[in-house]
Amino acid sequence: MVKKNYFLLFFIVFLSTFSLLKVFNNAVNLDTYEYGEWLINYQSGFIRRGLSGEIIFQLSKIFNGNLQLTYFVILSSICLMFYRLNYILLKNIKFNFFTILVLFSPLLYFFFIIINGVGVRKEILLFLFYLWYLISISSKGFDENSLWKFIFIFPILLFVHEGLFFYLPYILIPILLVKKKGEHKNFIPHFLVLIFVSTISMVILFFFKGSEKSVYEICQSLINYTPIGCLERGPIFALKHNLLKDQANNSMSFFYLNASYASWIGYLTYIVYSFIPLMLLFKFVRIKNKIFYISIYFLIISFSFPLFHVAEDWSRWFSIHIHLSVFLIFFLQNNKMIKYEISKKAKKFNNFFMNKKILLFLLLLTYCTFLHHEEYFSRDTKLEFTYYKIFKDLN
Repeated sequence: MVKKNYFLLFFIVFLSTFSLLKVFNNAVNLDTYEYGEWLINYQSGFIRRGLSGEIIFQLSKIFNGNLQLTYFVILSSICLMFYRLNYILLKNIKFNFFTILVLFSPLLYFFFIIINGVGVRKEILLFLFYLWYLISISSKGFDENSLWKFIFIFPILLFVHEGLFFYLPYILIPILLVKKKGEHKNFIPHFLVLIFVSTISMVILFFFKGSEKSVYEICQSLINYTPIGCLERGPIFALKHNLLKDQANNSMSFFYLNASYASWIGYLTYIVYSFIPLMLLFKFVRIKNKIFYISIYFLIISFSFPLFHVAEDWSRWFSIHIHLSVFLIFFLQNNKMIKYEISKKAKKFNNFFMNKKILLFLLLLTYCTFLHHEEYFSRDTKLEFTYYKIFKDLN
C-alpha cells in the first residue's frame, strides 16, 4: 500500500510540475490561446466567457496591475488544487495494470502537457468542481441541503465558458447511482433548479456574444500584457464573430463534412486509441445491466454533440468526457459500487507487468506519447507518430 501511495505521489508531483511550467511559459510568452483565453473580461461590458478574465483583471491590482503575474498565481493555485483533489480521490484506489493504464490515456492528464495548444484551459474549473462534488458526496454528512451549493456553482461556471453546459448530465449521475431508489425523489427539485438556472444562463450568454468593439476594448484593457495577436487571432479575437462562424468568418455548421477520409480515419483511430484503457476497465467491471449503463454513457456523450457541431476543438471535448468519466469510475470504486472480475489470462498479464516496474513505466510512457493529434479536427488535421513529428520539427 505504501508503494502505491508513493507511485501516486510521484505521479501527481510530476504532473503538477509540468503543468506549472506550462502555465509559466504561457504567461511569459503572452500565449495567444492558452493565456489569452483566461483574460476575456468585462472591461467592454458584460460578455460571454468574461468572468475569469474580470477576476484576474481585478485581482491584478494587488500586484500593481501585473496581469502576467496575476495569471500565473491564479492558474498555479488552480492547478495545485486540481492535483490535490485528484490525490484525495485516488489515494485509496488499489491499482493494477488496467487502472494505471487509465491514468496514462493520451486524453487524460497528459493531454495538458503533450499536445501543443492545450495547456491549462478553462475546463480545469469543471474538473475541480466535479472532484469537489464527488469527494463531498462520499462524505458522511452529505444530504439534500449539501447539494444546493453545487447546484448554484455550476451555472456560474458557464460564465467562464458556456461549452461546459453540455457536460451537465455528469452532475446527475453520481446521486442517481449512490443514493437508494427511495431517496431519488428528494433530489428532483435540485436537478430541476440546476437545469432551469443553467438553461437561463445559456440564454443570457447567447445575447452577449461579443462584437468587434468588444474585442478592441478588451485588448486595450490589457495594456502591456495583451496576448500576442490579440486583434488578429485567438479566443479574444473570436468574440467578434457569430457563434456559428470561425475566425476567418466561415460557417462552422457541418465543417467536419469537408474533412478528407484520411483525416477522419486518423482522428477516429486517435479517439479509439485514447479510450482503450476505459474500454478495458469496463470490460472487467462486474455490474448488473452492463448494457444499460453503456447506453446511458452514450446518451451522456450525445448530449455534448452540439459542441462538436459548431466548434472544432474535438479532442478537448473528448478529453473532458474522459476526465469526468475516470473521476466517476474511481468515485464509484471508492464507494464500493463497482468491482472488477479479471480473467486468468488478464491476471497473468497484470502480474507480469506489476512485477516489472521499469518495463511497465516504458510501456505506459510509450502508450501515452506514441500518437499525436492536434486538439482540433478540421479538413487538414492528421494523425502523426509523436517521435517522428519531433524528429521532423527538429530538422
